[in-house]
Amino acid sequence: MFTAYVVVNILLAAGMAWCGFAEFTLFDGIPAQMAKAGVPVSWMPWLAAAKVVALVGLVVGFGVPVIGTAAAVGVALYFVAAIGKHLMAHDSNVGGAVFFLVLACAALTLRVVASSAFGFGVLSG
Repeated sequence: MFTAYVVVNILLAAGMAWCGFAEFTLFDGIPAQMAKAGVPVSWMPWLAAAKVVALVGLVVGFGVPVIGTAAAVGVALYFVAAIGKHLMAHDSNVGGAVFFLVLACAALTLRVVASSAFGFGVLSG
């Protein structure tokens, strides 16, 4: 269980690193995809910064569980909002947001399960 927790959290952190990089650099096709969802290009640095903060929180969360828990919850909420934004814009390209929402929920679930199994406590500091 602990191995699954580590792997899923590392995958989520790597995903946030890639997304943050892609949004900061306006990587190929990202601005067009965001425009389809009704997201202005001026928001891109702020959205990228949120993902970098999530990345840092997930990594720090291995040592300070409360930070990792908060980061996983934040990522899940971010992608719930992203799915909502896509749906409001009638944009069917929600696959990436759904993928990261599922991954964030898996990371949070494994964090809770692993903490009870291994005693490091989800919300302990």
